[in-house]
Amino acid sequence: MLILSPSLSRDIARCHGIVTTSQLLVDGFSLDHVRRQVRAGALVSMHSGVYRIATSSDTFESRCAAACAADTTAVITGIAAGHLWKFRHTRAPALPIVTVAHDRNPLNRGVMLRRSNVLHEHDRVQRPDGIVVASPPRTWFDCARDLDDETFEAVTEWVLDHHASMPTLWRTVRELESRGRPGLARVRRVMSQRSVWQRPAGSKLELRVLRALRRRGVPELVRQHRIRLANGVVIHPDGADPTVRWAIEIDHVTWHGGRTDAQRDEARDRGLRRIGWQVERVTDQELRDDFAAVIADIAELHRLRTRELAA
Repeated sequence: MLILSPSLSRDIARCHGIVTTSQLLVDGFSLDHVRRQVRAGALVSMHSGVYRIATSSDTFESRCAAACAADTTAVITGIAAGHLWKFRHTRAPALPIVTVAHDRNPLNRGVMLRRSNVLHEHDRVQRPDGIVVASPPRTWFDCARDLDDETFEAVTEWVLDHHASMPTLWRTVRELESRGRPGLARVRRVMSQRSVWQRPAGSKLELRVLRALRRRGVPELVRQHRIRLANGVVIHPDGADPTVRWAIEIDHVTWHGGRTDAQRDEARDRGLRRIGWQVERVTDQELRDDFAAVIADIAELHRLRTRELAA
């Protein structure tokens, strides 16, 4: 039976069931006792000198905590860190992605090991559960090697909306620029498509709609264009063509869409019409049902608006 002190039990519970040999020795165990507990199945070996209590669940977080306990210089990064930060559009990979320096060999199983000698102190965030995770800007950069352009663009918008500014992301790019660094080309492609003043796009679907409209001949729409209504309220529609005072909004009825939201949206639309703007609304449900037909309709409405003003 594995009998632990109350203080060590609390530490283990906080760290997702992970314990080290040194912690057990401080708690009064001998090395022989630790080995017997491993043979008995009470301790599950994760890395050299790092164990999971058998009664604790084998989770993604416990594997991350075990990797960080095995080497105090290890940092969880990439889409693994994106999952820990709850970045939208990222999922936990099968194994924790761990970055270590080129001269380190601390982990030989149970992780996806990556090496980098550029890991500043401000890139590391120590969590109370023992996991050391890359900062949001560094996580964002390292996600680029594992995502396609469209998904990485959506992640970029999410990070800008919740964690960082454009200058911060560009500073991260400058710190990590080097020939051959995985993901750098994708980072540059995505970052070059937006200006510092642009507000973050609200969703991956929004980006997909704006790209589809551009392919249908609609001029590139300004994301989150700033419009001041007659009552002084400033709004930022999802996409806008200021030259013809035309805007589009993508409503996520699966996220919200109650009476309060509908009333607020109608008031905004009336305010836009009062100052000569035309706004078209489309829902995520409509787009899921027939994306191509909806895009064709919206593109035609933009053409009609352009002809109307020209006449």
